[in-house]
Amino acid sequence: MSRPEGEETRARYVRAVLALYRATPTALGHVRRADRLLAGALYDRRVPLYLVENALLVAAARRVLNNAFSVPLPPIRSLAYVLPVLTELQHRPLGPRDIDELRGRLRHALTREF
Repeated sequence: MSRPEGEETRARYVRAVLALYRATPTALGHVRRADRLLAGALYDRRVPLYLVENALLVAAARRVLNNAFSVPLPPIRSLAYVLPVLTELQHRPLGPRDIDELRGRLRHALTREF
């Protein structure tokens, strides 16, 4: 028995969000039930996938680039951590150049040797 098309689309979206979360630098990467439910809720709210990806990037970059302490912060343990950033980006989105620059700065900061 196959799923209706809408359910399959929702399932693909949820898998994509969770894959982005697992691949986010500074995220623990362990997916919990609450993360799956939140990803489904984001689909239901019609949050574009690119916006979720941008929010994950901004949250990770802020943790790495704005860390005033010399010791690394603990990993992001939940997809819910990015909800405030997601809300912020919905009201004030970043442009493609800003996202590319942030991605480069984060990559550089993470590969920098001390």
